Amino acid sequence: MSQVIQEIVVGEKPEGSYTLELINMLGKGAQRVIVKAHGRNISKAVYVTESVRRLTGDKIGYGKIKIYSTEVGELKEEKSVPVIEIEVINLGVKPQS
Repeated sequence: MSQVIQEIVVGEKPEGSYTLELINMLGKGAQRVIVKAHGRNISKAVYVTESVRRLTGDKIGYGKIKIYSTEVGELKEEKSVPVIEIEVINLGVKPQS
């Protein structure tokens, strides 16, 4: 049976919203969560994953970290936007009952 990998796309909400969302996913038993961000939100994604690592007492780890760029916008007005995907691995956060 394949494992479903959940994803959080970091956007314009405050960091705390994404931090809580990631903690909830891990607490409900998610083994792997991808935290993804574009452009200016990349630093926010890094902040969120590091905050959760510190809050959980190092009970999460990192898997693959992908950095690439994608084209966005209309034809002839496309621009390249950087993207990061951080794989967060649950190393022992207990599922909520």
